[in-house]
Amino acid sequence: MQHNINLHSQWNVDVHYALDFPKWWCKTLGIWPWQRNIFCIVQTSGIILTSVITTILSSVQLLTKGNCGEMIDLLEIMSGIIVYAETAFKVLSLWLGQQQMRYIISSIIDDWSNATGKESRDIMYRNAYWGRLVFILQIAGAVLAMLLTAWIDRPTIIREISQTNRSRNMLLAPSCWVPATMPLSIYLLYYYLVFFSILWAVLAYTGCDAFIFNTALHICGQFEILEVDIKKINDGDDHLMQRCKIKEYSKRHNQLIELGQHMDVLINIIILTELLSNSIAICATGGLLLVSIQRGTVDRIVMSYAARLYVWYMELLMYCYVGEKLSSHADKLRSALYDCAWYNMSKDIVKDMIFMIIRNNVSCRLTGGHFFVMNHESFAKITKIMFSFLSVLRFMLQLN
Repeated sequence: MQHNINLHSQWNVDVHYALDFPKWWCKTLGIWPWQRNIFCIVQTSGIILTSVITTILSSVQLLTKGNCGEMIDLLEIMSGIIVYAETAFKVLSLWLGQQQMRYIISSIIDDWSNATGKESRDIMYRNAYWGRLVFILQIAGAVLAMLLTAWIDRPTIIREISQTNRSRNMLLAPSCWVPATMPLSIYLLYYYLVFFSILWAVLAYTGCDAFIFNTALHICGQFEILEVDIKKINDGDDHLMQRCKIKEYSKRHNQLIELGQHMDVLINIIILTELLSNSIAICATGGLLLVSIQRGTVDRIVMSYAARLYVWYMELLMYCYVGEKLSSHADKLRSALYDCAWYNMSKDIVKDMIFMIIRNNVSCRLTGGHFFVMNHESFAKITKIMFSFLSVLRFMLQLN
């Protein structure tokens, strides 16, 4: 209880600016670390179970009824299954990683509460601004993609029933899965249940990545602030002042490395599954987009595919960008230490600085499954592989 009181007392205007969106998203899913009551457990369990059940039902429908439409319909089904399954996994991973989440968010709150100096605050506000902007753009992109999909496959209210066409429209599924003989009330109930389950899934799906980007960007900012502070060490300070600064910076450096490691433990499996699922979804949707353009049908369907590609590709770019930024700022600390006027300082100060350089060899980075490092080079490799598969898939769709 005392911890909650301290937490609320530190929740000032700056913390609101940095963490309002992540806090709103976590509370919506019931995974905010300081709310572990029965209602939140039921809330999170309901989201996970809904996503799992929808994944299973869609898979069973595909196995029993098959794909009675074109190849496009099959890829639509697979996209839906991927989103449902990945949503359940992301929420479950964050739910199980409450200890890491509490540690990371508490560190962010402490940083904002203890921030001093205009330069440090400017760096923190700049990173918080980009975190908020990405949060808005990702959620907006997901909602746009969902609404375009719903507009394309809007409910079939009146439809002629014939021997050759006995079906109704359905989201991310062939129309033949829903026969026209189904009563209208049941059909509409089924349609809107699917609609809201997909909408909820995409919001949770994209919100998870925006939340991770937001928090990881803050850690990058703290490394940048430490780098700026280290550059201010000079040989004009007295020995005691130099020693106090090095001790303070060494302690802060160790805290940031531990914070980055907690972050990697929390999200490395999420990143790994994201790499696999998003790569498949991007290849499938990209193939559909190219075929549609080649057929000359640039309409709402193409806009829907483009919106989905934006969301999925941006998620991969976000992880690679923030992973590159995190590792590069950590590496710059080594250069900042070496560029100090250490040659004019006492031997014990130099030894402390050498210790910090050695400590910096412990990599602070984001990985997929602890083995695939997320950076610009990885993004280029992922893109190259996806375009190779996309070329093969486009050829298969053209033959179909």
